[in-house]
Order: sequence, then C-alpha cells, then structure tokens
Amino acid sequence: MGGDCRVNVRFWAPGIVNIALLRPGEREEATSPAVVMGPEGQQVQVQEEAGGLHLRAGGLYIRVDKETFAFELSDGRGFSLKGRGEVLEGGGKRWSFAVRREEHFYGLGEKTGFLDKRGKRYTMRNADCYEAYNEGADAMYSSFPFYIGVAPGGSYGVYLDNTFPTFFDLGKTEPCTAAFGCEKGPLNFFFLYGPSLREVVERYTRLTGRMELPPLWALGYHQSRYSYYPQERVLEIAREFRRRNIPCDAVYLDIHYMDGFRVFTFDRERFPDPRGMAETLKKMGFKVVAIVDPGVKVDKDYPVFREGLEKGYFVTDENGLVYTGEVWPGRTCFPDFAQGRVRAWWAELHGELLASGVDGIWNDMNEPTVLDAPGKVMPAGLVHNRDGRRVTHEEFRNVYALHMAMATREGLLKYRPGERPFILTRSGFSGIQRYAALWTGDNRSHWEHLRMSLPMLSNLGLSGVAFAGADIGGFAEDTNEELLIRWTQAGILYPFCRNHSEVDTAPQEPWAFGERCEAICREYIKLRYTLLPYLYNLFYQAARRGWPVLRPLVWEYEGDENVHLLFDEVMLGESLLAAPVCEPGRTVRAVYLPAGTWLDWWSGRPLEGGRHHLVEAPLEKMPLFVKAGSVLPLVGEAVKYTGEILGRVEFHIFPEGSRGEYLYYEDDGCSLDYKKGVYNLYRLSYVLDGEDLHLHWEKLYGGFPWGQRDFKVVLRSREGIKTLYLNGRRVEGSVALPGAPGAGG
Repeated sequence: MGGDCRVNVRFWAPGIVNIALLRPGEREEATSPAVVMGPEGQQVQVQEEAGGLHLRAGGLYIRVDKETFAFELSDGRGFSLKGRGEVLEGGGKRWSFAVRREEHFYGLGEKTGFLDKRGKRYTMRNADCYEAYNEGADAMYSSFPFYIGVAPGGSYGVYLDNTFPTFFDLGKTEPCTAAFGCEKGPLNFFFLYGPSLREVVERYTRLTGRMELPPLWALGYHQSRYSYYPQERVLEIAREFRRRNIPCDAVYLDIHYMDGFRVFTFDRERFPDPRGMAETLKKMGFKVVAIVDPGVKVDKDYPVFREGLEKGYFVTDENGLVYTGEVWPGRTCFPDFAQGRVRAWWAELHGELLASGVDGIWNDMNEPTVLDAPGKVMPAGLVHNRDGRRVTHEEFRNVYALHMAMATREGLLKYRPGERPFILTRSGFSGIQRYAALWTGDNRSHWEHLRMSLPMLSNLGLSGVAFAGADIGGFAEDTNEELLIRWTQAGILYPFCRNHSEVDTAPQEPWAFGERCEAICREYIKLRYTLLPYLYNLFYQAARRGWPVLRPLVWEYEGDENVHLLFDEVMLGESLLAAPVCEPGRTVRAVYLPAGTWLDWWSGRPLEGGRHHLVEAPLEKMPLFVKAGSVLPLVGEAVKYTGEILGRVEFHIFPEGSRGEYLYYEDDGCSLDYKKGVYNLYRLSYVLDGEDLHLHWEKLYGGFPWGQRDFKVVLRSREGIKTLYLNGRRVEGSVALPGAPGAGG
C-alpha cells in the first residue's frame, strides 16, 4: 500500500464494519443506493501497541499494522481473518484476505457455474449475455458485489459498495488469497461477521434491505411467451389451462402487445379491448403481467418521446446531446433514472397500463441493452444527472435497473394504493430485492441450463434475493418433452415459477408434447399449489429476516462438510429436500441426505440421513423428501389459482422424535395492511410421549379476523400413536384447530 494512503474504519453496527481505502486527497463518498442501513452508534475501544492499533467494538477486534496497514479481524473466540489493501498501477484498488483452510465461497448473485465459487474470478458489470450465457459466463444481467466465506472457524461476508465495474478473485490468481477491487470509484466495503452463514445473510439484508411480502398470486404458476398475441390467443391460453385442469395464476404480455414497440401503448389491431380482455381473465382467476422496457422510441408523434425530450429526461453525451441506440422500436433513447423527476415521470406513465387491467410489470432489457452498441453496452462516457451530480454511465450502469425498479414501484403504488406491487426484473444490483423479483435472464433449452439454475438461484438467495426464478423449459432454442418435464419438476421449487420461451421456438406449454407430458406437468404444478401455504410462510421469513426461500443444503447444515460442494440438491425451507434430475435418460440418481430421518414424499418410506442413497427417479418422479418431525401447512384440496386457497389449508404432521413445532403466518395475501398489524400468527407444536401425541395450538397474534376459520390436522404417520390430545383434551376422530373468528373459510 502506498504510504500516503489511508484506511477509514467504522464500526457500523454490531457485527458490521465499514472499511474504506482512500488515495491522497480522496474523500470518502456516501454509500450507494444499495445501502439503506445507517451507522449505529457503538462505543469503540482504541489501544495503541507496538507498531499498530487495536480496535474493539461489538464483540469484534481489529488489529492494524501502522507500517503495512495489514489488518487482522477476529472475534476472540477462534475466528480470525487477515487482510490488507493496496493501490494498483493505474489507480485501481485491491483488498485481499488470506483464504482459510477448507474455506468455501458463496453468494455473488446469479453467477453461473457451481455453488462454491472458490477458484473463480468474476466481473461485476451488468450485461446482456444472451450469446455468452453458459456455465463459464462472467458478466451477467445483474451484479451483486457480495460474497460469503464459510469455514469451520466461522463465516463472514464482504459487500463492496461500488457501482463501477468491480472484480472478485476468489483464489483463481492466488489459490490462498481472496481479493476484490475496482479500477474506478471507492474501495469501500462492509465486513459482515457471522459466525454462522445465517447471521451473515441477516446482517447483509439489514444493510441492503429486505423484500416486502409479495401478492400471493405472484407465487403461483405463471405462463409466458415472446409473445402471446393477438388478444384472442391470450384468452385461448388461459382457457386451455382451465379446461385442462392445470393451475395457473398469471399470463404475460411480451413486446408484441405494444403499438410499434412503443412502451405504455397497446396495438389496437392486435389488442382492440385490453380492458375487456383483462376482465375476462380475472373472471377465470388470472392476473396480467405486461413487459415494459426502458427504451423510448424516437418518434415526434409519440407523446412519451416528445415530453421526455422537451423536459430533458433522457441520457445524454458529455455535450448534452440525447443519446440514441437501436432496440426493438428502432432508434431509441433512454430515461435517465438517476433523476428523481424522471423516476416520478416514469411512474406516472404506468397509469394507462394499469387502467387497462394490467396487474404486474415486467422490466426487461434494463441493463440497459443497446443492440447496435459494442457488446450491446451504452458508451461509458454518457452522462447521468444524479439530482445535481453528474455521473458517467460507467458509474451508473450497474444501478440503472435498480432505479428503474424504484420508478416502477412508485407507479404501481400510485395507481393501486394499498395493493402489493409485483415487479419482475431481468437486471439488478444489491438492494433490488426491496423492489422486484428477479429472473435469471435468457437461458437456453439445454440440460446444463436446468442444472445450473439450482446453484444460481441458491446463490441469489444467499445474496438477499429470495424471490427469483429461471425460465422453465428454457427461453432460447427448442425444448423437448423430457427436458420440459424435468424442468417443470424442478421449477415448482423456484420461488418465482414461470414457463417462458422465445419467439419462433417450439411451443412449451405443459400440454405441448402430448398427454404424458401434460399429466406429469399437471401433477407437479398442482404440487406447487399444495405447497403454497408453506411457501408463503417462507416468504414471510424472507421479508422478516432476509432468509432465502430456496436454499442450498449448506444453509441448514453448515457444519456438514458433505454439503459444502453440493449444488444439484436444494431445500425449500428447512423441511423439504429435492434432488431434481438434470440429465437426459436418467431414471435413478444419487442423493445425499443430511443427519436425521427423511421420508420419501411419494411413498412415505423412511431413509436414514448422514449418508448417500441411490433412489429411483423415473420420468414421472422427482426425488423429494420431507424431514421427519416436520409440520407443514398445505392446501388440502385441488385449486385452480391462489384465490381459492383460503379455507383449504391443513397442517400435516410427520411425527418423529419427541417434539416439533411450526409458526404459521396468515394475512390477506394482497394488501399492504400486514404492515399495520393486520395478520395472524399461530403456533402448532406437538410432543410425542410413548403412544400419546399431544398437540398444542395457540394464537400468538390475531390482527386479521377474516382469516381461515379452522384448520384440519393430518397425521402423515400414526404408527405407534394410540391417543391424541389437543391443548390437554383427548380428541376422538379428526382434529380441527380454531382459526380466525370471521367468515374466511
């Protein structure tokens, strides 16, 4: 490190330390829009010792060498991490930590490849990677400059708060060194202490924010294509789902609904009555999600372009000339979402779509992508006006989509006050979870893309983005029957569950390949709806604590070295473990089950944990296991869409050991009233005492009187159980747990 450089250290909050490496004359900058948590006052003890300083606050210790600026962070209980910063030739900056023995690296958002990122180097720069989307891809649609180190001594995280392109080298260049840095902008990072993986993610999502509860319909199965049109084709797709008894909650409108690809318009020949179409769909239980790209067509007769041009709302070059590039409408200009007034304008523009019956907004091409630019990337020197401060596109690019999502959310809240907004985005940055769900972009109908969706979504969950999914069946190229079946089986586990395909590819609706494919896909989509109460409660955990919904096994079993590299098994919450089949022609597969007893979901057969099993996996079966001892809220009757769930929730108990419990959250699934305390929270626990099973049911909080009136209890195993008690009273026959006093089912 250059002798004139300095390092600023701030104990930001318990377990969180902010460290900035500054060149001579460089001022420490404010945090980026990703950070929503301000510093909390902490008492810091400073002790000078030979050659260095010793800092202590909140249970963390930092020793700084005054000569070399080498750092050692420790907790005084065995966790220790050594690192140092340096200024690179050309002015860039780099920070490195010594890699601990047996250390594994997770996070970094949607990067492709295996779950553990050790031995890899990545760039954080948002890019349309359509052609380069593969297991070795680097720059992707989104950037999450955050990684987690997990080792027996304890876990930690690093979030690099710099919106310029940054890099992370996790042992690729130097096997014993994890490094990160930047060519431009601040090397300003947050060290997030665990000691557990779970605590690291909780601290990171405190720092960058947590998702809000989504509308329940957003958790259902969604059907999309580039594109369904005209209007009658959209209605035909919806009718087919109902006729074939396949649950579905939403149908999507891709760019062909627009008039000449002008955003916020309808092609009145293809869609003569969008409001009437939406009303017909709603009667069938469908929501409508419409795509909105950032590009505005250059057309003097187009009011959106004309107003944006007159008021200075578009991105310009350094001379103040509006930048244009080629996108779907032809010559296109781009809103400068760095400006608050532009975001307010963009929010206003959603009024016509929402008045036409659109329920959710899908932000695409928002890296942003320019088809005729080198690498499809806007020139780095273009200018954004961050409310008075000029910043280059190079600095703003990674957060362009984040600011677009802010504007979109503002529009939905303006025109649908009190309703939970649903926004889907292709691009994002740390903090995007506060505004939108994210899908992993334009994947392909390849088996390796199915396989890599599992670690991609797992690492997104560890990076704070609990609401994420991949296009089921693959977006580009033609899928086939076997791949669609296997992808649908895996896809019902995705937090965001959507089948989507590209223009001019083979159809891939669940019935596209005949009766066998339709029957299997129907069964798994119905399973998705059976699991929805359990899934919704996982989203409650995500909103409340920042936990992922879809989890790598290391989340639940951090101390089990067998799971640290395991990428093709996932957990849905703490109770369900799935091992999707991700290779063609496979009818058996090896499955590792962690410690404990696991029950085959389909047969109920118990399997011993802490070992590998070879399990049958014919085409109609995805290996799925429930942890013995679990309590799961499930939908007890078949439903066509999420609006039919209320009144059908049951508690399924898989007794094992001596005791178990489940906290059940319930609200209206659509409004923001839960923020005002309009929800119910129950606890169902059991104690197995010999041949007696004692159930205890209590309402911990009751602010939602229109919830489900009573809940049926289903014992998935009664072996050895002769007597059943509820709250101390013996029960004969079926058990009904009292719920809300209102008329909700």
